[in-house]
Amino acid sequence: MDSAYSWQSQQVGVPPHPLLLRSFLEYEKEGSGKTQPPVLVLGARDTHAKDPPVRDADLVAVCLLVRAMSRTASLPMVRLDLSGELISCGGARTIAAVLQVSSNLCSVLLRRTHVGDDGAAALGAALSSSILQELDLGECAVTDAGVRYLVRGMQVHGIPPSFKVLLLDGNAVGDAGAIEVIALVEEGSTLSTLSVHPALPRFLSKEVEAALQVACELSRVNLEYKGQPASLDMLASPRTQRCQTKPPPGVSISTSRTSSARHFSANSAAPKRVPDVRSSEHLASWMAATERELRELKWLLRSSSARLDGQHKKLVAELEKLQAQLDTWALGSSEPSEEARLDVLEARFDSIEQLVGREQSECAQMWQLVEVAAGAGCARK
Repeated sequence: MDSAYSWQSQQVGVPPHPLLLRSFLEYEKEGSGKTQPPVLVLGARDTHAKDPPVRDADLVAVCLLVRAMSRTASLPMVRLDLSGELISCGGARTIAAVLQVSSNLCSVLLRRTHVGDDGAAALGAALSSSILQELDLGECAVTDAGVRYLVRGMQVHGIPPSFKVLLLDGNAVGDAGAIEVIALVEEGSTLSTLSVHPALPRFLSKEVEAALQVACELSRVNLEYKGQPASLDMLASPRTQRCQTKPPPGVSISTSRTSSARHFSANSAAPKRVPDVRSSEHLASWMAATERELRELKWLLRSSSARLDGQHKKLVAELEKLQAQLDTWALGSSEPSEEARLDVLEARFDSIEQLVGREQSECAQMWQLVEVAAGAGCARK
């Protein structure tokens, strides 16, 4: 099986990942004895922490091998444990493509990956033709929109009868996403274990929390605060369930649901046991993230204040330049301009012309008087 994986990796142009290759080798080593392991576990970094992270490109060869060997009876049930790996929406779409061809994938664990809303939507639309029993999308950056796409995909295309475990805790899910999950539970799904509580500091409202608990009580679904993956024995025997789904003999379904509702109403009167948030890993991670955000905000505040100080200095310098220019213009406006000087010169020229004309007329009059006087003197002689 490891040689088939190596050959498939060469076909897609990606070197075999050491963690996945070791998973095939360990399965063949355990299967060399009398009893063969019922489930092939691919991934599971808990035992091999030094291997490089699994990426989207590493899933192509594995998924092609699972699809090819699912047509034969040699491939057992497969659990794909990629918790904490560098898997994004592209890797989720690759897994969804394998689920659509009736492969032997019985468990897909994608906790603490970067699947997001698009990856959840792709998986929700591909579950109908699979034999998947468990889907873990906890802490995968899924929002209310991603939960809606996941649930609507299962409602439209159908839910496989073997689907038992759905883990969505630790995501940025609010009341809207929880209501979608409640609708899925109330439609009579085959779920036996569910977790949908959001990551701190988010909380579901009291009304939605109560409705979720009532729906799980009536449908016999085990509601967990933080989901845990199913055991390999449960995956090996699909009929095994974590909780009893059928009512006791002689008790009808309506009577069973009525008694469970009474049991819930009796328990709801008692104070709820709130988990110790102070010792929770979620609180520690939230506090670390909050402290990191505060440091980033302080740095942004300092950089913003420095930038504002620089801009203020530049504006002050520009204002000083403008004030100097205004002062220069004001001083220049007090001195006579060229036009004013020309007007003064023209006025002076006009006055000079008038003076010259007046003197010319006076000279002409004096000349006439002289001529008259000269004519009179000649006549006397």
